[in-house]
Amino acid sequence: MGIIKGFFRKVTSFVSKAYHAFDVRDVFVFGGLGMLGYGLYLKWGEWLAFMVCGILLMIIGYVMKDK
Repeated sequence: MGIIKGFFRKVTSFVSKAYHAFDVRDVFVFGGLGMLGYGLYLKWGEWLAFMVCGILLMIIGYVMKDK
């Protein structure tokens, strides 16, 4: 039982640190950057939609306030 409790404490400690390290702003900025990059990668089709959505997500992420 002690091994399970120790493992659970390590996992909860890691999750707690990760929760405090990342913010919703990071998801918007890096998600928008990923969508922008994928839109630039596409040759034909929906490239414009991916680029515009990526730029808008990045702008939303930059404009948002801290916690």
